[in-house]
Amino acid sequence: MRKNGFTLIELLIVITILVTVLSLGIASFTTFNRRERLKQTALTLKSYLRFSQTKAISAQKPLSGCTTYTGMHISFTSTSYSMQHQCSPEGVVGIAESIALPSGITFSPVPSAFTFLTRSNTDTIVTDRTVLLTNGTLNYTLVISPNGSVRVTGF
Repeated sequence: MRKNGFTLIELLIVITILVTVLSLGIASFTTFNRRERLKQTALTLKSYLRFSQTKAISAQKPLSGCTTYTGMHISFTSTSYSMQHQCSPEGVVGIAESIALPSGITFSPVPSAFTFLTRSNTDTIVTDRTVLLTNGTLNYTLVISPNGSVRVTGF
């Protein structure tokens, strides 16, 4: 007499295979998610730099506390970046607009500050400046040129 159904051994083998496939899928998704989050952070930084450059070129000076508007000053910490108006002779004025990097993403090394100047598509750097974002395992690179262009070189 033959019984219909599965034996305990067959069920255990199927469950083991399913758990293995599922764990590989989750590991792949986690790696993909970390990679895409780093990439999106870099693209957001690029947009922010372009926005700062546009504000500098259009000479949107602050309402008070600025004699001669110079441009937009960009500064960095290991976990954030910010922009502030740069004036002469006052220096940086106004409230800094700051953006924090997502958890686990940092600048390594911390880039030095620079200023996008008014009425030109340049900044205060004389050679290409590399901005490196990292999540501990992957690095993503942006390059800012003396002519003001910001390009993504990627992973």
